Amino acid sequence: MKHIVIVSSEPWEAERERVENLASRMSQYDIQFISPADKRGLFREMRFKKQWKKTVSRADLILVSPAARAELLQAFEKPVRPLPDGVDFALFNEASERNLPFPDDLFTVKNPIIGHMGPVDADANLQTIETAAAAHPEWAFVFVGPVRTDVSAWEPFPNVHLLGEKPRKHLPAYISRFDVCINIAKNEGASPQKLYEYLATGKPIVSAPHPAQALDYTEAVYLAGTPEEFILCCKKAIGERDAWKVRKRVEYGRAASWDARVAELERVLKEL
Repeated sequence: MKHIVIVSSEPWEAERERVENLASRMSQYDIQFISPADKRGLFREMRFKKQWKKTVSRADLILVSPAARAELLQAFEKPVRPLPDGVDFALFNEASERNLPFPDDLFTVKNPIIGHMGPVDADANLQTIETAAAAHPEWAFVFVGPVRTDVSAWEPFPNVHLLGEKPRKHLPAYISRFDVCINIAKNEGASPQKLYEYLATGKPIVSAPHPAQALDYTEAVYLAGTPEEFILCCKKAIGERDAWKVRKRVEYGRAASWDARVAELERVLKEL
């Protein structure tokens, strides 16, 4: 049996979904997760070094999160790869279907819907939405997910709708009603998972230039670095009539699926 060690700067709770997605598809491998941060996010240097010495000597492959401390890896002659983000392609591709149930809390929301899926937290560029909502009261800005930061600046705008967190299996029904999917991350280190999920739907996407992976999809994603560019890109996305862009986004989403990620890792392991 080959051994994979996953090293992250985040505690287990933050990486759990990614690790479990890999582990469920790579059951023939021994996968171990180690991090210097505990569940409270506190750094534990000595504990981490002890874990590291015990596990790395038997590792065939080391997967590291982008923020992992590279100097801890350089002392060992082991293959190192990025810890991948992926998408449940089959689930999110359901958003392209026309017969999904219509969510009750969208019945009174008029199109076009500019939709955001996932948490609204400190990484979200709130100013972008404030500017766009003021400039285009005819657009509905819908947020499906928990709100974890102060969004009081949006309160004056009746066209901003905060619907809260929904069961994962219901997300495709919401996204299917979006005219445009948006990513308003302002942090270069933001996870690309939301972007991959949007791509799998085939829906038009307006994205900030963060995370950096967004730059890989410029032919199929509208990139906006300022609130003014965001408004312009939303106009283009709402009016999009290019079927090839839909196909291209779905193609990119499929390439980012967990099955594709696992196939690539298995190829690497076979070459060791």
